[in-house]
Amino acid sequence: MKIQYIDVHAHMNEEIFDKDRDKILKECEEKGIFIINCSGEPKGNKNSLKLLKYKNVNLCLGIYPIQAAEMIDVEFFKELKFIEENKKSIIGLGEVGLDFYWIKDEAKRQLEIERFKEIIWFANKNRLPLNVHSRNAEKETIAILSKMAHVPVVLHAFGGDVELAKMGAAEGFYFSIAPIIVRSKKHQRLVEALPIQNILTETDSPYLGPSRERNDPRNISLVIEKIAEIKEMETEEVRKQILKNVGGVFSIKLKN
Repeated sequence: MKIQYIDVHAHMNEEIFDKDRDKILKECEEKGIFIINCSGEPKGNKNSLKLLKYKNVNLCLGIYPIQAAEMIDVEFFKELKFIEENKKSIIGLGEVGLDFYWIKDEAKRQLEIERFKEIIWFANKNRLPLNVHSRNAEKETIAILSKMAHVPVVLHAFGGDVELAKMGAAEGFYFSIAPIIVRSKKHQRLVEALPIQNILTETDSPYLGPSRERNDPRNISLVIEKIAEIKEMETEEVRKQILKNVGGVFSIKLKN
């Protein structure tokens, strides 16, 4: 398979794809679309391992911040152990991070932060890139990563302002852009402000699509086209640069 596009953050393990997952992923393979599937809770992590049968899928396993805040210690560390036992089957940790949108309680927010720091330590120890969620906690997320992360960082679906994004880019962090960019001025401004060398592409399937309907990785080319338009670059130049950028984060494993 010749890779043309890389979706660095999708959720193809979710039930909404049960009826046509095989069809979508085979079409993606035909189009040269490579997918990094992310998950964030025990059931999802186990189910995601089944996706390794597809030639064009690699995995990140993780603990989503909301789950991290709800787990008792034994559950949290048991899941980290499960991830470590399967680290030869994955290329990164994700989805991990902080979420202050859903978590309002200050004590739970502090627990989220503690758990996120534990995950970063785990990533450093195992040399696994981080695929990071930071909803309504962008400032805190960047501050923690800047101090602690010694592995490549992808800030997925970043919702912070341009100045925060520039701070992240100065730290060498990458920002993955989803198809919502075709209808989101905020995401368009983010791409305008960021160096092309710090931009990756994702779909966050089944979320963040070009419309409010179910999204899937076949929409990844729309992201490239919109980035090219905003950056006033040739589409092919953007496509090749994104592939190069991904190589600075993930070691893609092609399967026979």
